[in-house]
Amino acid sequence: MNKILIDTMHITDLLTEDSHIELAQVLQNKKITGLVSVITLTELVKTVGMRDEELMHSILNRLISSNLVFIDVTQRIAMRAGELRLKYDIPTADSLIAATGIVENVKHILTDDDHFDSVINLIKPINLKTALKIAR
Repeated sequence: MNKILIDTMHITDLLTEDSHIELAQVLQNKKITGLVSVITLTELVKTVGMRDEELMHSILNRLISSNLVFIDVTQRIAMRAGELRLKYDIPTADSLIAATGIVENVKHILTDDDHFDSVINLIKPINLKTALKIAR
């Protein structure tokens, strides 16, 4: 089965935007496995919680009960993230997310964030359309 790492911005969209309904369906039907770094939970608490704490709790509860696979930050992931920070100067949270995918041998990350372009040789940034093609 194909695996993709899903960046924070698409996790929020997955639960709130009509544009991501098809992605939600392929994840639910297990046509692809969606991996998520636990760092995404931290980012969601901050970004969504600043606007609406009730929505933040709703999103977190839905995520935790979903079939997304949350990956904890291990020593190996943390060290790999440090290497990415050193070599590519990626922000810490994004380096931890990228390192999660790299250590888990994921080939693609669903993101619109330019920070991941520098690690394209390690994990390839893809958009929603490409993620859906992978599921077919």
